[in-house]
Amino acid sequence: MIVEYGHETKRTDVLVIGGGIGGLTAAVSIKERAPELDVLIVEKQTAGYSGKANKGGGVLQYFDLNRIKPEEFVEYHVKAIGSYLGDQELLAKYVSMNNFMLDKLIEWGAKLPKNADGTYNAIPTGPMTAMIGVDLDITLKMRRTAERIGVQIIDKVAVSDLLTADGTIAGATGYSILDGTFYVIAAKAVVLATGSQNYRIGSMWSSGRGDGIAAAYRAGAELRNVEFGNFAQLVKVRSHEEVVFGENNMYNRLGEFITKNFRTTPEPDINSNAIREWYLAMTSGTGPVHLEYDEPGGSEGAPLIKIWDRPYGQTFWRLNNERAQAVDTDLEVCPMLIGEQSPVRVEHDMQTTIPGLYAVGDVSYCGSAAPGAVPAPPGRNRGSGILNAVFAGISCADSAVAHCKSSAMPEPDEEQISGSIRRVYAPLERKSGCTAKDVIRKVQSAVGPMENSVYMRADRIDAALQTVLEAKELAKTMKAVDFHDMLACHEAEAMVLSAEMHFRASVMRKESRGWFLREDYPEMDNKNWLKWIVVKNSDGEMKFYTEDVPYKKWPVQPQDV
Repeated sequence: MIVEYGHETKRTDVLVIGGGIGGLTAAVSIKERAPELDVLIVEKQTAGYSGKANKGGGVLQYFDLNRIKPEEFVEYHVKAIGSYLGDQELLAKYVSMNNFMLDKLIEWGAKLPKNADGTYNAIPTGPMTAMIGVDLDITLKMRRTAERIGVQIIDKVAVSDLLTADGTIAGATGYSILDGTFYVIAAKAVVLATGSQNYRIGSMWSSGRGDGIAAAYRAGAELRNVEFGNFAQLVKVRSHEEVVFGENNMYNRLGEFITKNFRTTPEPDINSNAIREWYLAMTSGTGPVHLEYDEPGGSEGAPLIKIWDRPYGQTFWRLNNERAQAVDTDLEVCPMLIGEQSPVRVEHDMQTTIPGLYAVGDVSYCGSAAPGAVPAPPGRNRGSGILNAVFAGISCADSAVAHCKSSAMPEPDEEQISGSIRRVYAPLERKSGCTAKDVIRKVQSAVGPMENSVYMRADRIDAALQTVLEAKELAKTMKAVDFHDMLACHEAEAMVLSAEMHFRASVMRKESRGWFLREDYPEMDNKNWLKWIVVKNSDGEMKFYTEDVPYKKWPVQPQDV
């Protein structure tokens, strides 16, 4: 197999898997701290164009630290958003580093808007939050900075499996999506920056394929909060265009203002109860739901293009708006599942439960436990997606450098390599079988309906899980016609894994908390479910267990435990 497709072996001190904003930040931060280390980014598409940072709104969360203390935001977040399930210490660190991170992005080449007095030009988005715009060339600027300081980059190589030696990371394997060349990359430290699982339903988020989540799982890393991978956004029915803050202005078919049914005060981003309200309207016969502006729900406001000067992204936004306006004859809306499962467990230095393996950005947002009971960014805070990736990329640097300096170059295990080769090329070896799209569509039919993934009930969860298990069996027969198609097959396998974990954990959590809603368990249950759900691969079996949230060591505590 190796001979047929070619074989390359490489060695590097630090391997960064993924060339989006998280991976680029990690690579640059590590290289700045230790210029003598070899740092290599491997990206399955093209670093600088990858990930989600350059795919849409281009906003960063902003905290005016002259007005808001980190501990004040933490208290607000824990009570109103994270529902006591989050790591308050890590969240406070994120807030306190806000201005430092923004200044570093400018230093690395990003364009951020400022006022005449030098302050950032921010727009309020909630009681304690604001956002500022960044132009969509942010990752291109970061790539140029990385190359300038000596970071090496390999594009068009998909990392397939992580390698370990004596329980410690030893590198990774992968393959070229152009010619199939198999890569073995030995590394002292590996940074996983591969994004979340988005189930490929919404185009803006379709780059989140979950392949890094699957690789971490196969390698034996613990995953945490897999059930919080069910983020949904209101979109226009015809164009599927996202309606930012559309939940403020929801009306049913009878002309009744239904936003008031689930919230009375402004919020920083969409609440899962907005999805529940849409579902109740549709099932009670008072749907469809539409938006009205200049009514009790508020006004639409000016497009962001008129507020911030972001020339690189202007053509994209103009064409996108023109396309939407051509088909949107009204403002009927429905929810669209985005997913945002991000469960790779990490500590405050972003190190996973495998020594030397780090996970940053959307692959580990919920796994870090910082946000609590919400899916990955936006996590009910506009702009937290990009900024969390920057935060995690910076936070892993010191630990990764120290690990490299105290470790010898590992020797990859030949048995692991052989197993990876067999797994990688299996779809090309099959004489016949289904397509990756067949598997993907079956999984989407399970996760896409709101009553399965957002407003859940035991019987619906079970039915959805059975559909996913059918997709799991179907995936064993996938046939690839070329190397790009082979990549699609492996991404479909990752989608099946993510969906199975989501539904199995959702059955376990018998309560409603934050973004997680159970129709059959409508109340938050701190006495029994102030817990994290953890999953791990144990000899090929998916093992789940719970872990008590150590809330007693943090300042904001529930009163009903």
